[in-house]
Amino acid sequence: MFVPEKIPFKGRIIDITVPISHSTLIFPGDPEPSIESVCTIEKDGCAVSRLSFGSHMGTHVDAPSHIIKDGLAIDNLNLENLMGQAAVLDFSQINGALKDSTLDKAFNNLGIDESVSILLLKTKSPFEKEKSSKTSCFQAEESDRRSETEEFPENSVYLDSGAADWIVRKGFKTVGIDSFSVDSLSSENLPAHHILLSINVNIVECLDLSSVEAGIYFFLCLPLKIEGCDGAPARALLILDS
Repeated sequence: MFVPEKIPFKGRIIDITVPISHSTLIFPGDPEPSIESVCTIEKDGCAVSRLSFGSHMGTHVDAPSHIIKDGLAIDNLNLENLMGQAAVLDFSQINGALKDSTLDKAFNNLGIDESVSILLLKTKSPFEKEKSSKTSCFQAEESDRRSETEEFPENSVYLDSGAADWIVRKGFKTVGIDSFSVDSLSSENLPAHHILLSINVNIVECLDLSSVEAGIYFFLCLPLKIEGCDGAPARALLILDS
């Protein structure tokens, strides 16, 4: 029986998941999302939809097998590393590469203790224009999809190899970011991905941190359990102590 008093945490829940819809922005070249009705209540007595989208659609977790041959698949990740105390660092005023010194300064300014095992990076989201026009953070009209993603690389914030090494040295189990990639979108060898995933540091991408302030939260992120897959969409939450 469900007993609310036994919940290990209490507080305000902040949903930091990007919704999946026909108009969700995608990484250039990824499969287009499709949500198709195959049964309706009026005709069939129930509603059923056919879903089609890439494994890295919307808010998602990268598995090591995304870039490492014989790396762990998404269904074999240790879920304990995708939940716990998280530090949100705000880099929304920065463009380009995040360096180890930048991360270290923000980390120390926040007064983070050793219980924090997850690092979340708030950046200057390329979707703020959509947000300000009262549309969902990761949504745009189909005709605008290409132009939005093409503008993204110039303004994206990403980890250089030194910053990725810093994350490993600090012992973080998961790193998340509110953009398409922890690497530069123009990168071909994906150094941050390789550094992090090679030792099974989880990567969560396309978070919605637009309404989240820097601070300490409880983080919970559960990717879909798809056998043998290189990644999967996830529901990600922050819980703020009341």
